Amino acid sequence: MRPRSLYVVAATLMVAFAACLTVNVYFYPSEEVDQTAKQIIEDIRGGAMPEEGQGEAEESGKAEETGSHRWRLTGIAYAGSKETTVSSPAIDSIKQKIKQRFDALIPFFDAGAIGEGNDGRVVVRDASVLPMKDRAKLNRIVKEENADRKDLYKEVAKELGVEAKDLPKVQKSFAEQWRQFARPGWWIQDLAGNWNKR
Repeated sequence: MRPRSLYVVAATLMVAFAACLTVNVYFYPSEEVDQTAKQIIEDIRGGAMPEEGQGEAEESGKAEETGSHRWRLTGIAYAGSKETTVSSPAIDSIKQKIKQRFDALIPFFDAGAIGEGNDGRVVVRDASVLPMKDRAKLNRIVKEENADRKDLYKEVAKELGVEAKDLPKVQKSFAEQWRQFARPGWWIQDLAGNWNKR
């Protein structure tokens, strides 16, 4: 073989080898996931976090402000930050189910029977605080809630292009937001698994 032919063959092999290499760079979108979790839970729970706005109006002498006005101010506060809107028919459907179930969960949160777990699930802490007749309802509603939350996390991950291996990170982001939106007096679980009242 002539030297020129060797050069052509070598160059062809190098091009073919380079074409076979695929560099797949993936970065977990933590900021987008955190913002999405906050927006979704804010929508489900009906507005700002419990400690936001509540009492601020009275302290500043503006007791006449309505709740809707406070929510509008919250929206303005986020207008300057990076807006993440994640939506799909599946996400919207799951959000609606969770939102409709929220009122049924409130008495159980208030009684201390359930709390927000550190894994993004609702956890039955102490069913003994409830009358026997309410315990079956509690177990059913918690099972339904956790199934919907699990589906929500999967759908959000899919919409944000999060790889399956990072689904626990999505759950962790949601868990933090569920705890942030818990009302004062509700039980929340820290990362070490300890329970504390908010």
